[in-house]
Amino acid sequence: MSEIFRGLLFAGVFPLGIVLGSCSKWKVLAEAGGFCGNYDYGLAETVSSPKHPPDVCVTKETVTLGRHLFYEKDLSKNRNQSCASCHKQSLGFSDGLPRSIGSTGKVHPRNSLSISNPGYFSPYTWANQNLNRLDNQTLIPFFSENTRTTIEELAISGKEHVIAARLRENPKYPGMFREAFGEEAIDVIHIARAIAAFEVTMISLRSPFDRKALSEAAERGKKIFESDAAGCYRCHGGPYFNSDEKGNIPFANIGLYNVENKGDYPDHDLHGPIAALQTQGIYAITRKSSDRGKFKTPSLRNVAVSAPYMHDGSVSTLREVLDLFDSGGRNIRHGVFFGDGRKNPNKDPRIRPLGLAEAQKSDLLEFLRSLTDDCFLTDPSLSDPEEMPPTQPKHCNESIEKNLNRR
Repeated sequence: MSEIFRGLLFAGVFPLGIVLGSCSKWKVLAEAGGFCGNYDYGLAETVSSPKHPPDVCVTKETVTLGRHLFYEKDLSKNRNQSCASCHKQSLGFSDGLPRSIGSTGKVHPRNSLSISNPGYFSPYTWANQNLNRLDNQTLIPFFSENTRTTIEELAISGKEHVIAARLRENPKYPGMFREAFGEEAIDVIHIARAIAAFEVTMISLRSPFDRKALSEAAERGKKIFESDAAGCYRCHGGPYFNSDEKGNIPFANIGLYNVENKGDYPDHDLHGPIAALQTQGIYAITRKSSDRGKFKTPSLRNVAVSAPYMHDGSVSTLREVLDLFDSGGRNIRHGVFFGDGRKNPNKDPRIRPLGLAEAQKSDLLEFLRSLTDDCFLTDPSLSDPEEMPPTQPKHCNESIEKNLNRR
């Protein structure tokens, strides 16, 4: 991949059309006929449909193709990984590892973010506030390369023609591409658009919280979560539990590190290989000192099944997460990254000692567990089409709650 291509892509502003020309004729006709916005998401009338990038047409055909491609290992150079390798449905489309492992065996510097409701909010990824298009995000694991701060993931850079040839040789794909796009446009751009169309349908809105089926402990935890004393809602607000009071997704330094008490997070340039290719969040893009250690605030939906936590997977359990926030940051007393994160000079002022009692932490945990959507985790329409579909709980046949709980 050229340096220009890489720079535009990882800045999140890469215009897909310049790679292979303008949108297909089918896309133009589909928009003219209104097909792109008429997909049946199975939502209640009071729940708005998700948005999608302008070059992504969400139809039954593109979603079906995207679902097959999401689970297709032939999309990796070594034919050993698919998107689903790092985004497993039963784990809220995360992978259960501290840091993901690429198809060539290298360890990623980041924890795999879970995927849910990506059509309702952006930006994407841990440390790029400019990456607002889902189809652009899809290209990153395809084209990422080994550098001082990144690894090869699916590792197809320079092998795009090989990937396309594999799909053309598979009896099922030529017809699926033709049905989805009106032509056998089997190339990486149409692959990315189809996968993005499928991901838009990953809607998680049927948790006990949404169904108003909270236990007494979870109800108490909800009140703590929404209280000014705990202030959890200030960073994890809104229907997806990832927005501030203005509706924006925060990028925040939560006091996870304060390496050598110098305000640093583990960083390859500062600390060498021991930092495992990591950077200091959006500082790598903005170069503002105050942005050191700022990472995206993730959604809390399905958080109970997506351990371990934080951008580097360095917090093992949900209880440890609560302890960290209760302390106003993490104090690392030993090791190469020792330092008192509670005193990090760039720490977000909303992160402060809370003094929660054990009973309050227990109730908060119950509330966080109530955000687990077991219908989403077992939805056959999101599962591997080549495997037996998961068995869903009976309540999953009910319609999505019309009145979403919102603060």
